[in-house]
Amino acid sequence: MGSLAVGTKIPGRVSRTLDVGDFSMLHQLNWFNMAIHSNSEYGKTTWFKERSLAGPLIFTVADGLLHNADNIAYMLADVGYEIYAYVGVNNMKLTAPVMFGDTLSSEGEVIDFRPTKNPKMNLFVYRNKAFNQNGQQVIEYETTMMVQKKE
Repeated sequence: MGSLAVGTKIPGRVSRTLDVGDFSMLHQLNWFNMAIHSNSEYGKTTWFKERSLAGPLIFTVADGLLHNADNIAYMLADVGYEIYAYVGVNNMKLTAPVMFGDTLSSEGEVIDFRPTKNPKMNLFVYRNKAFNQNGQQVIEYETTMMVQKKE
């Protein structure tokens, strides 16, 4: 049974360009209908000069990019673990807006991997950072997952 060393990189394998359809779908599914996110005329009056993607939705996209094609699940499987539960998110910082046409990519890093009281379970903690097409970071956060030793 293996372990994941602190500092192990988790490469994002895909990028995603977000268009008007993505913005509309994400905001409607999550009910983030504040004017800055849903009203193009209002958006023109803001310093963004257009609608922006709501912060919690930036998280959704960034996490999806890092987990794409079971990227993290396979990394854990390689050392004898499987994802059991998504425990929490900490230290989230939104560092730049996401606008129509931005292309996002993510990269992660293991920051903790430790046993729990249950000998079959470990806590796996990673930091994810997402960037736009200009290399500007748009979000950073830490995710804790419960992982189970495979039989």
